[in-house]
Amino acid sequence: MPNLKHLLLLSCLGLSPACIDVPPLEDPPKEDPADPDADFTFTATPAQEQVLPGGTLDCDVRLAWADTTGGAVTWSLVSPPAGIELQPFTLPKGETRATLSIRLGAGTEPGAYTLTLQGKSGTVTKQATVSVTVGKAGDLVVNWVVPTPGKAYTRGPLLLQFTVEGGAAEQVEILKDTTVLVKPTGSPYSFTWDTTSEAEGTYQLSIRATRGGAVFTSAPRTVIVDRTAPTVASFLPAKDAVTVGVRDSIQVTFSEPMNPLSVTEAAVGLKTGAGDAIAKSVALSADGQTLTVTPLSDLTAPSTVQVDLTAAAGALTDLAGNGVASAPAWSFSVPTWLPMGGAVSAVGGATSTESVVLKLDHDDRPILAWAESDGSSKNIYVSRWNGESWFMLGAPLSGFSAIGTNAATPTLAIDTAGEPVVAWGETTGNGDERTVFVRRWTGTTWESLPSPTPPSSLDTLFNPSLTITSDNTINLFTSLYDTAGYSIICYQHSNQAASWQQPWELHDDPYLFNPGAPVSTTSGGNIFVAATVFDDHTSKRNIAVYKGKEPYLGGTTLGNSSTTPSIGADSNGRPWVAWSEFDSAPQSDGQIFWARWEGSSWTAPVAVNTRATGNSTPSLALAKGGPHVLTWSGIIDSERSILVSQWSANSWQTMNAPLNALSAAGTPATAPSVALNSTAQPFVAWTEADASAASIYVVRINR
Repeated sequence: MPNLKHLLLLSCLGLSPACIDVPPLEDPPKEDPADPDADFTFTATPAQEQVLPGGTLDCDVRLAWADTTGGAVTWSLVSPPAGIELQPFTLPKGETRATLSIRLGAGTEPGAYTLTLQGKSGTVTKQATVSVTVGKAGDLVVNWVVPTPGKAYTRGPLLLQFTVEGGAAEQVEILKDTTVLVKPTGSPYSFTWDTTSEAEGTYQLSIRATRGGAVFTSAPRTVIVDRTAPTVASFLPAKDAVTVGVRDSIQVTFSEPMNPLSVTEAAVGLKTGAGDAIAKSVALSADGQTLTVTPLSDLTAPSTVQVDLTAAAGALTDLAGNGVASAPAWSFSVPTWLPMGGAVSAVGGATSTESVVLKLDHDDRPILAWAESDGSSKNIYVSRWNGESWFMLGAPLSGFSAIGTNAATPTLAIDTAGEPVVAWGETTGNGDERTVFVRRWTGTTWESLPSPTPPSSLDTLFNPSLTITSDNTINLFTSLYDTAGYSIICYQHSNQAASWQQPWELHDDPYLFNPGAPVSTTSGGNIFVAATVFDDHTSKRNIAVYKGKEPYLGGTTLGNSSTTPSIGADSNGRPWVAWSEFDSAPQSDGQIFWARWEGSSWTAPVAVNTRATGNSTPSLALAKGGPHVLTWSGIIDSERSILVSQWSANSWQTMNAPLNALSAAGTPATAPSVALNSTAQPFVAWTEADASAASIYVVRINR
């Protein structure tokens, strides 16, 4: 009889537009003959749901390897009930399907059983359960051949086949819900149900066999009559979307599950804006409702991508065989930069942010620090990107509790635990007196570090700059005013220390006066500081760079009327510096210059090539294993924007169009801050103002 069932199954193929739930096709696993303990899964489907004592339960097993193909798999029953047995069966390596024959002894007790089938390959063991009902000796057992377990979908004729074992039945009926659909005769039993006159909906079919007044019933089968064409419910990216990532997939969601056998790569057209085909793969989700189109390589940025599903109309069908009536075609844009959320501001209403600083933690999550007024006090705010949005780290920061405080000029560094340390300057309310405050994030709250104490009670500290060395020592450089002049001093704090160590001053030089605006960086155990100084040799403020407590590097200052330095150290541990220069007032002719320390001297300062005017506030980030990045603010086509260049072929090369978050004219973008992640991909933050307030915007490179 099992052979008869197999013949009946084969005979039904191709005779009906109906479709049984079919699992999605999967890509073949990668071969790895060296892995005897490869992970796998399997399914077990019984050919019968009812068996008589002394009979055989045929069970179809299908194997799927998780990552790599393993060796042979041996199947057995775990603690089988009395009278039920499976001789150990081994599926040879390279095969993924077999039929197991589970024997039921003549004395097997009638009833419902759940059998545990186990597959073992190497040290990996997996299990699945199989349900079967054992009838009484002398009873009839009725089993479906088609439809198989699960839901059957049809829009027309549906072949119904079943078997009756254990003797001859006096009457056999196919029930549609509770009414008799037909009384077939003959064996094997077969009937083609024409559903075209049936209302669309779900039906329960069962078989009822009668003998000697006893009734024997099969397990039910669910049949869904569906003549409605599926539709496209939604798709992503949206039509005309402008913020699509280079690795984003295209997804189309349908109104109902689709037949995976109808899904082909040719059903979806994917092209560039110029009409060139983009290689892709297509896959249907487990529930059959979402089609995912994945480009085989990263999309080009910037570019336009066209998606065309018109070829899918009619060819792509639901499980009943109804074709998609119409399918969309649309396009979207892949930009050079992807926005990370929208405008960032801690205080609602028309309040302006300023002095934004961007750093990345050890998990490459961006962290921002900035100053913002709530209308009565100006505080420091710190926010971290969680992958989807910005969330504030703790409460607003201020060194004083009174209303009317004025916290400004934040500086930010990441400690060895990957948590932010922030410092800022704040007016005390006593004339021009200021104090520097430092806080360290513990993961849940801000920990107060001691405020650095100036050498004299008459001295004022301001403009802090933080950097943290590999031993987790916090280095805090601040400008100091002592009523006679300006200098820069360094405070250091380690994890074990309860207070700051005795501060030290940058090396004094008789020809350099009033250093200010310190910025700092570290490389290994070295600390580099860049500052503006008045150079008596040139009678102008230029840039001096110091290595720790040593005299300024090269014995020469950089630039000509230089301001706003930015500093970084390359993979060789040598500092690079960028700054802005202005020769006139108003500062419409500003240029960005840069220079690199060669070990014994500086390269000649060179202006960055740009068509922008009024260039100012550079921010420099040096990469290990990727191009360095330089950002600044400049005016192009009458609009102040953020300019970005990367180091390539021994020069700074412009990276695409300028950055502006707001499309309206008269919305200046200023004071950028750039940081690179562990794979040298740049992130840029800046402040951009509209007519009422200034907010922070952040983007990342689309790579």
